[in-house]
Amino acid sequence: MKELKFLFLLFTFSLSTSCLSQEITKGNEMKNILSITAGGTPTTLGITYERILNNRKVSLEIGTGLLLGGGLGINFYPIKSVEKEQFNPFLGVRSSYNIQGSGGSRIVNYLPVGINYLGSKKLYLCLDFGPAYIVQLVPNGSIRWDLPQPNYPKYSFNVYGGFKVGFGF
Repeated sequence: MKELKFLFLLFTFSLSTSCLSQEITKGNEMKNILSITAGGTPTTLGITYERILNNRKVSLEIGTGLLLGGGLGINFYPIKSVEKEQFNPFLGVRSSYNIQGSGGSRIVNYLPVGINYLGSKKLYLCLDFGPAYIVQLVPNGSIRWDLPQPNYPKYSFNVYGGFKVGFGF
């Protein structure tokens, strides 16, 4: 009978410590990031929301710009999963649409290579750049009606990037 009580106490103790350690880890996890962005997903100045998925190797992102427009993106962390207090390199795919202040509109599709940092005090910093395929749908500015009209859309390859400052929660 003493052996049975001892086994029961040992089992209870090990179960409670493993539950406690899981609870502490889950309490410290940050899966949501809200940031102010220059370039990147919204293509201009704007805000983005990023959700880090359960496996911490993929995140989804949505952003909206100060001007009309917004974008979607996905980030892959091929080297290691996203961790706090570390630099996390990533590869991504992003597509954005925006109406430019001068009257034009464009679509920006790009493949960023970047690095982010998620601090212990919820600070988030991110920098990325990569090749971009830009489709200018409508010209910038006004075009005089008496001049020959340019052909649109226009396509170009360029380098594009973004910078984010935010916080995780």
